[in-house]
Amino acid sequence: MSAKPQFKRSKLGLLSFLIASSTTAVAQTSSSPDAENVAIEEVVITGYRGSLLNSTEAKRDSVGFSDEVFSDDIGKMPSQNLAESLSRIPGVNINREVTGEGQQISVRGLGPSFTKVVLNGNSMAVASMGDMNQNGSDGRQVSLDIFPPELFRSLAVNKTATAQQIEGGVSGYVNMKTLRPSDLGEGHTFNVGLDGVYKEATSSTSPKGALTYSFSNDTFGVLTSVVAQANDHGVEGYEVIGNVLQGACLGETGTNACDDGSGDGLRYSNIATADYAAAHPGVNVGDVIDISANQSTFDSMQLPYIGRMVSTNGKKDSISALVSLEYTPNDDITAALDILSADTSNEYTRDEISHFYRRNYVYQPIPSDIVLDSKNQVVSGTFYGTSPWIGSQDYDEETTFTSIMPSVDWQISDSFSMAASASFTDSEFSRYNPYGLMFGANTTLEYDNNGIVPYVSYGSTNDYANYTTHNGEDRIRASHTERETSTTGFHVDFEYGEDADRNGFKFGIHHDQVESTRQTFLPVFSLEYDGNADGSVTMAEYLEGSGATAELTNNIQNYIRTVNFGSNIDGWNGVQSFGATDWSAMKNLIGFDQWQEEQQNLTNIEEEVTALYVEFNTEAEIGGRILRTNSGVRAVKTDQFVEDQTGATSESYDRILPSFSAVYDLSDDIKLRTSASRSLTRANPSDMFPGAQWDGSGIDVVRVGNPGLAPFESTNLDIGGEWYFSDLGYVGLTYYTKDITGFTYQDTILENLDNLGQYGVDLNELTPTQLEAESICTPNCTVQVITRVNSREASTLKGFELIWVQPLDFLVEGLGFNASANKIEDDSPEGAEITGVSDSYNLTGYYENDVFQARVTLYHQEGAVAFNSWGQDVETRDRSQVDVSASYRLPVMQDNDLTLTFDAYNVNNEPLSTRFVGDGVEEDSQSYNVYYPGATYTMGVRASF
Repeated sequence: MSAKPQFKRSKLGLLSFLIASSTTAVAQTSSSPDAENVAIEEVVITGYRGSLLNSTEAKRDSVGFSDEVFSDDIGKMPSQNLAESLSRIPGVNINREVTGEGQQISVRGLGPSFTKVVLNGNSMAVASMGDMNQNGSDGRQVSLDIFPPELFRSLAVNKTATAQQIEGGVSGYVNMKTLRPSDLGEGHTFNVGLDGVYKEATSSTSPKGALTYSFSNDTFGVLTSVVAQANDHGVEGYEVIGNVLQGACLGETGTNACDDGSGDGLRYSNIATADYAAAHPGVNVGDVIDISANQSTFDSMQLPYIGRMVSTNGKKDSISALVSLEYTPNDDITAALDILSADTSNEYTRDEISHFYRRNYVYQPIPSDIVLDSKNQVVSGTFYGTSPWIGSQDYDEETTFTSIMPSVDWQISDSFSMAASASFTDSEFSRYNPYGLMFGANTTLEYDNNGIVPYVSYGSTNDYANYTTHNGEDRIRASHTERETSTTGFHVDFEYGEDADRNGFKFGIHHDQVESTRQTFLPVFSLEYDGNADGSVTMAEYLEGSGATAELTNNIQNYIRTVNFGSNIDGWNGVQSFGATDWSAMKNLIGFDQWQEEQQNLTNIEEEVTALYVEFNTEAEIGGRILRTNSGVRAVKTDQFVEDQTGATSESYDRILPSFSAVYDLSDDIKLRTSASRSLTRANPSDMFPGAQWDGSGIDVVRVGNPGLAPFESTNLDIGGEWYFSDLGYVGLTYYTKDITGFTYQDTILENLDNLGQYGVDLNELTPTQLEAESICTPNCTVQVITRVNSREASTLKGFELIWVQPLDFLVEGLGFNASANKIEDDSPEGAEITGVSDSYNLTGYYENDVFQARVTLYHQEGAVAFNSWGQDVETRDRSQVDVSASYRLPVMQDNDLTLTFDAYNVNNEPLSTRFVGDGVEEDSQSYNVYYPGATYTMGVRASF
């Protein structure tokens, strides 16, 4: 284990070397264009300072509160995808996949569903199931990890609304602008990039390649770009499911019941097993152990519910392409066609070994040396006769996205113009993930909750011949999900005024249709396997009838592979390996590829949105200084249709959304801003489907939809300004508030199982696993009914944003830093707290000359309440990630900018972690989940021809 600290020191040495090389490199003077002559859309970006200059000018020229990331930031800063490219903007936080890669973004404390993401100004949607744990699925959030940065020229984040913006973002509006031929200048251009991506978690290197060709002249332009990547990924960690605490009881001999008749909690035993007898001289296997002195401790101990170590490994291949055409027949008309496609294929296996699983009524351990804290939570202990629950899921996923967006800009006269665009996007997602369950050989478990990842060790985990399967449906489960989203729309916008952004008005009509469908499927088998002649075949019957059950019972070791564990968890000295399902052998045994399926569930939401808007821009001189304003109103009508297999509902509503922004030049270098607006976000579709669905394989939790959810509406106020002390440098401060009505919160109702008919639950359709759980808890089967309701009171967000861009040329030419911070808090009705609200900051130090660039970036995000699990709040832990970027332009082929690049992400191996909070819960104990994604290193070469 000593190699890990030494490697960490080498990472610190790497950072020190890059910083030292930045400050000692020979600075070379580079010319900057005069700020007054910079055209935001036409400037040729050649370096990080150039991109910062563009961002500064874009912010300085805006009326409202906005930030923009330009192509050098996207393509050359450490950013594996578009989500990470936005992370340096104040108030923007990243929702990360468990592998550590950025996936979705949230603005100013609200979740990703509250941020409207558009593509070239048009509506879009991505059919994603969120992360590997299915967090962030079926909502309005857009998963950005499907898009490579190389295909985009800029990302604009507007935190204040204007009438022209498509409604839907209470917290922010993000416009992703793809590359066009004119962005790369006239003539022929080839850009080539090749990378090798090394993942610390998998100890493997994967290739990535990008190729862009562009031609442009005064009349015609064509651009085509392709990015392909093979990406090995892996992560190790720890999880619990549901409530962190479950009680315990002495199991009744020969049954699954509790000796005291309570029916609750983990069952433990007082019958000596072989490992207990071996550790206690004079005790024989089968002896009844006298536990009278310790039984009160055992009965009161509280244990994690399904505590498990998790290992995920796989391969994600992706290919993305962009085609852009521009046609300018004369000075008044420009037509364009932008086509974007992305396709990812993700194959991975998730393996888990559970030390405390659901009620432990299959194999009952013998507790010993139990240490409890003041809340009766188990701090440490030994459990003899344990058979760990080992689950494995084999994932086969594919996500596709296609967008087609034609547009035309027509300067009808000197003071009147029209811009028209049409859009079509389609995205499909499919996931197959069969689940295999077995129990490890009987062994001794040692447990010590001494950190964010508890110490878990077993006496033996490699005795595969003595692994077993449970006599029920749980040997194999099957899951298949299909999701499709599509959008169609047209936008027609008019401008009147020679410079309508300063003096004039705009008006237009927007029409968009959005449809999202999700289907789930389950296998169906021939009636020849109908063992009980009831007209249907369960999984257990099929496995029994096909001979799979007998084969697994007699030769289970032939269907097990070894999972190595713990090398990426800092300081880990617990379980090092265990056996899990060998999916290649298992699929062949059960005939998986020949299974027939039938649709199990179908959900669909269709929305038709029509909006009219008018927007006025003015520029006037007051007190010898310029005052610019933007005011407008957007009228929007929404027709909504929601259905699942239990029924359908329709809603229709109208909203008027006013907006106003103003910026005043207090001096040549100081700008004061204010904005006020009304915005909306429609309710999450997955919360609105009218049916009920069990959460997991048991009968503990059922989720029920609420078709009557109203949209979220927010009244927004921003006040702030900036001091621009150079062309590049400035300091900005903003205070903002949001009063949100209609905010939803999760309501939990405790019901007896027998009363679930009122929620649409058919108790005649319980699975064998659920029926077994019912037989144990009857008649006191308490079920959590979870639904979402609109809060009757307003929730308020308020915060400060600070940004500081500081060149340090007075110390060393080309040296500088940019920093941002967001301080935020919420005031919400009890039970309706806004989740995800957290302070954040980031700091980038950089050095750049004509041939060398280096940057070190620190991202920090404070912990925040994430959700509530079984009556306890779960919050994210504080997280700080360090990324590094460097490039060197070689002294050969200088006309082609032949450049070597190096990027490092998460060099400090910072985990992604959540924990339970509440009275008596320690900071470094009772983790909900912890994932160690490791560091990623990229070496590459770039050239232009």
